[in-house]
Amino acid sequence: MSRDPEAVESLIEPLLDSGGDDAGSGGGTTLFGTCFNILNIYVGTGLLVMHYAMALGGWAALGALALLIPTFALSGRLIVSAFDFLPSATPRTYPQLGKAAAGTAGLRAVMLFSFLELFGGSCILIMVSWRQLELLLPAQGLGPLLSPTHWAALLATLLLLPLLFVDLKRLSRLSVVGLCSSGLVVLLVLALLGLDPQRKGVPQQPSPTRHLASVGIIQAVGIFSLSATAHSTLPALRIAMRQPERFPVALTASFSVMLAVYCTTAAVGYWYFGDSASPLVTADLAHNSWYTSHARLVPVHRLLAGFVLINALTKYPGLNLCLQDMILSVLPLPSDSLGEYQLPSHRAARWLRLLLFCTATALALTAYNVLGSAMSLLGGLASISCSLLLPTAFYARLAWHGLRPLARTGLVALLALGAVLVCLVTATNLRDLSARCRA
Repeated sequence: MSRDPEAVESLIEPLLDSGGDDAGSGGGTTLFGTCFNILNIYVGTGLLVMHYAMALGGWAALGALALLIPTFALSGRLIVSAFDFLPSATPRTYPQLGKAAAGTAGLRAVMLFSFLELFGGSCILIMVSWRQLELLLPAQGLGPLLSPTHWAALLATLLLLPLLFVDLKRLSRLSVVGLCSSGLVVLLVLALLGLDPQRKGVPQQPSPTRHLASVGIIQAVGIFSLSATAHSTLPALRIAMRQPERFPVALTASFSVMLAVYCTTAAVGYWYFGDSASPLVTADLAHNSWYTSHARLVPVHRLLAGFVLINALTKYPGLNLCLQDMILSVLPLPSDSLGEYQLPSHRAARWLRLLLFCTATALALTAYNVLGSAMSLLGGLASISCSLLLPTAFYARLAWHGLRPLARTGLVALLALGAVLVCLVTATNLRDLSARCRA
């Protein structure tokens, strides 16, 4: 088996394989199937923190969100458009695009920022699963030996360990749970407008305050960026289409839905919870909403926590496997007489997966109380770099000579915007985390 430097594409193979009638005898996914896949990959954990990002930046953050989503849709278009400038024999993958545009440095940049984004995302999923388990467990935990948080961490670890070695095609059948949980989040948040329009059911009285704008909008941009990026999966989704030339239509439609869902949830969530919002809306729905005082009658927040938990637990093994493949793709592996690389044994690969899981769990424990800042830092450093800066730079490098002056100016402006956002969001979150550590 030859060595595969495009390991990041393995992240979505189970999702593509589960396409059913979309990917059957027709020879690829339909336009609708591709839109479903894009939304299933992109819309997830980020939906849970929209209201918190608004609490950081105020109502002005809604404008930032409305600008960022189309910007990332444009950078997604740039990735797939850049492939038109590559030789026909070149594999249509993100790492190979980086190599064609900037040589080995481009390939390494893609691998580095993709790894940071995926590994950080795996840590986020672990923390989210812990918080959902906390909502499902008794408030005092399961005993005096451990705190509720540590009980949740222990149980989640016991649930995740066997899933690391389960066939991902089986877990991919639960991918619909991800969209169900996202739909339930939107439904429960919007329902608050009808169930409790005067916010009388909020246990924490008086009603929370709201503000127009604050410097926290920089951290909000990081969270929004993390919630709107998974661009390394787009090349594989395009290749899997029955009509790849229609991919821009699928991308535009998917990001339009994402824009509507994110902005609506963010606005309504912030209107209801205000500046007292916590990093995950599931916690606010359980502890500080109309559902709190009607938990026995309508325990829907527990149903939501269960959906989110299943979604997080079933998505993590795919991220873990992808990270394993990415590490193996850059190791100096021995080759056989035919020049093909010999991959490590299954036992060695399993130990690598366990090492990645243990490392992610340790980092999750460290960052558990700063989940919002961790998500913003990851979005600012990795997501913007991987899904805005690099796609724009690669497209500009490949297409520059054939572009009109106006298009060149636009690309330069997009690069400048990405660079400024990376610096601002990263510096702001590092300063915030440093201040919390000293406190």
